[in-house]
Amino acid sequence: MTAGTQLRAELEVAVGASYVEALPEFELPSYRVVPGSAAEVAEVIRRAGSLGAAIHPVGTGGRPSRIDKDPKGERSRVFISTSRLDQVLQLDEQSLLVHAQAGITGLELERILSPRGLSIGDYPPVVLSPSLGGILAVRTPGKSSARHGFIEDAVVGVSAVLADGRTVHTRVAPRRATGPDLSRVLCGSEGTIGFITSAVLRIHFKPEARLVAAYLLPSFDAAVSTVLFSLREEAAPSGLRIYDAAEAARHFNGLKLHPGSVLLCAATAGPTDLAACDRDLITSAVNAEGGSQTDRALADLWWRRLHAGEPTPGPAPTLQVMATPSKLRPVYAAVTAEAARLGATMRAHVSRFDPDGAVMFFTFERDGEVADDTTCAALEKTAEAAGAWLLGARAHKLATYLRALRETLDPQRIMNPGTLA
Repeated sequence: MTAGTQLRAELEVAVGASYVEALPEFELPSYRVVPGSAAEVAEVIRRAGSLGAAIHPVGTGGRPSRIDKDPKGERSRVFISTSRLDQVLQLDEQSLLVHAQAGITGLELERILSPRGLSIGDYPPVVLSPSLGGILAVRTPGKSSARHGFIEDAVVGVSAVLADGRTVHTRVAPRRATGPDLSRVLCGSEGTIGFITSAVLRIHFKPEARLVAAYLLPSFDAAVSTVLFSLREEAAPSGLRIYDAAEAARHFNGLKLHPGSVLLCAATAGPTDLAACDRDLITSAVNAEGGSQTDRALADLWWRRLHAGEPTPGPAPTLQVMATPSKLRPVYAAVTAEAARLGATMRAHVSRFDPDGAVMFFTFERDGEVADDTTCAALEKTAEAAGAWLLGARAHKLATYLRALRETLDPQRIMNPGTLA
């Protein structure tokens, strides 16, 4: 029996022949498997690992979206889909907790919660469109809202399978009683520490009211100051976005702003009085920075694009970076100056505000076309030099800790090898 035949036989024992598919695009025998339970996930990982095959999570997708270079060299691969792990296991409406399998998408979970007056939180559909396992396992700083924080903050328990097939369950208990938060090790680990099979999330009541407003401010710096002041005063908006003049013109049918001025759109939610209080606090901060309210229809359009699927004008941003509160202004100024020096036009918006800062989206063009790679690379370096972080970048100081943890739990590096290397 060849190694590939043996691997397939082991996988078929674990999940059944109808849920094992050969992937001919790989040099060595590789397979996509679709387990129907957490126990089957554990059995697949145990059997495949014993034969030295690498394990790759693919969520609900039919094929892997990307494959990182394997530091152990080329070997057989097993891609585990969670498309059959799509059930809500328990809903506790009194404690506001939901236990769901990793294969259910955030949008489907939201559809289940909504008729009960419940919600995962104020996260855009694009954040909730992947599977729950993918939402929690993949490192992206945009999965946050000013009102409900980072989505991993909602995690109160995780079940996952380790490289040797053992299953671990982090406890669902008050934080004072849990000791180290092991859930945080698994969240953001991209399947390198363990394969997430289910999670318990803290959920929320749907808001009684949602209010939107649009404001004009005299400068980018004034808009950033408005937002930061509002958040420091403990406003909890469900959405905020700053558009510079060029971006506002592109997104709002040629809207003409004074040079240097910006558009700020805001949404608040919750009990009606609280939503109005948060809106008024933001309005007060706008007035203090020399701004004023403008046509609410602009905010309505922004919110529909964010949450109702109305198309956003293209092309997609050229550069996306994260910046801390103190770096938002210098990053914008540095990139603006460098784009002008290179002869490129630039437009930008800023959103996904949270206590750590916000995400900045830049688009660079020449003669109406997306700027060339050399220009974009230079502007990326400028943003980093000014203090921005590329989305998905990991602090190098964590490398030693991560290597030690992986060596202990997965000495053969079978769990998503090459990722977080």
